[in-house]
Amino acid sequence: MKIKRIIAILLCAVFMLIPLVACSDSQETEDGVIRYRDGKRLIIVAGAYDRYYDSSHDNINANPNVVDPETAQMGLDRVRYVEEKYNVIIEYVNMSWEGIMENIPISIMSGIPDADAYFIDTQMSVPAALNGMALSLESMGLQDHDVMKTGGNIAMESLKIPGQDETYLFRAAGVNQGMYMMGYNRELIAANGLTDPQELWDRGEWTWETFREYCRVITDPSMDIYGWSGYWTNFITGLLFSNNAAFAAGPTQTIDTPPTMEVLNFMHELYNVDRSARPWVTGNWEINNNLYAEGKSGFWISASWLNNEQGGMFGANMTFDFGMVPFPIGPRGDAATMPTENAEGSFYFIPQHIGKPREVFDIIYDLTNWFDGDLEYRDDLTWLKNSLVSEANFDFYMKVVGRPGFDLMHNLPGVAPSIELMLQNIDAPPEYTPAQYAETYKQVFQDALDNFFD
Repeated sequence: MKIKRIIAILLCAVFMLIPLVACSDSQETEDGVIRYRDGKRLIIVAGAYDRYYDSSHDNINANPNVVDPETAQMGLDRVRYVEEKYNVIIEYVNMSWEGIMENIPISIMSGIPDADAYFIDTQMSVPAALNGMALSLESMGLQDHDVMKTGGNIAMESLKIPGQDETYLFRAAGVNQGMYMMGYNRELIAANGLTDPQELWDRGEWTWETFREYCRVITDPSMDIYGWSGYWTNFITGLLFSNNAAFAAGPTQTIDTPPTMEVLNFMHELYNVDRSARPWVTGNWEINNNLYAEGKSGFWISASWLNNEQGGMFGANMTFDFGMVPFPIGPRGDAATMPTENAEGSFYFIPQHIGKPREVFDIIYDLTNWFDGDLEYRDDLTWLKNSLVSEANFDFYMKVVGRPGFDLMHNLPGVAPSIELMLQNIDAPPEYTPAQYAETYKQVFQDALDNFFD
């Protein structure tokens, strides 16, 4: 059942429901809903699958999928610590996907949420936040908290939904995420007399125009060498984030807005004007990104798993040195705040009408920080360093990790792939110009968004 439809049904029943539930001895409504059990505050965290560990567990084997007994015990010990520190009982509730979809609007709109926090996929958490069902982190006094900062050394990170003034979603941080950066061939850079992009980033000079010029200089079709090659999906996402732009980050499509049109035009120039980007080979994703390992690309999509699969420490033996750098900054972008990964998976939010919401956040934060800031327990840094090959690449990875952004462009059914903007064959133009693409598909995206947020 979709959120807006349920809200419409509930509006006539809300005021009848509140008095009935508010009379329960287990509820306090003066400052919001607070539940008690055995004289302690009961903190219910609802999700769509089983989670471990909470107050009902007294042995690590309660989790049937324990991998590391040491860290599992640390997680269970953390529950005991939080119980005593806050005088609370922690309860994780699996409401199932369908149950969560119904529970969020029904219970929150009634004024008596069934959970103190929800941990759910962005498909449900983002609409809930956009429909006014979540409390902002700013309203809890968290403006300067670690959750608002970036970097791989914090327990939690937050997601700012584009177009929103405040922040509603947060989750556990981690450095072994699928963050995509630009890999580059240091030998091709040096052979063409160009400054290393990592140096340019540190100086604030790694921009679209610099990247475009580098690609033009490096490209040599006679040698089958191109300035850029790589997966178009990650490429367009990175460019959107680098220019504070999006296709579909909320209920209204933004394909035809100036920031997004700048991204489309920039891709058009690389592929179809400069022809410094390798023509896309339809039907063969691997060849579009793998040729970098043969020294035939100046820049490409790079990530820890791609390095391992296609030429990193655990992959093929490359004959050249390569670096990793964040995407160049667009004319409307900001290097200090640019997202570096598309938000996927589950996020927390604390619903409206919960009493003492800051306490709820602090409890979740303390549970999440079971490793007490020691990343060697939470993350396999040795594996990550090896997959990124060099200490310099690892340092750059850590500079920008933990910056989730949000765009539904790749997750909406029935929308058109952007390869229609790209050179498919060296002798054939793309199917659309950027303006034609935006005009043709803006309604397709809007229809898909209407269905998503309906």
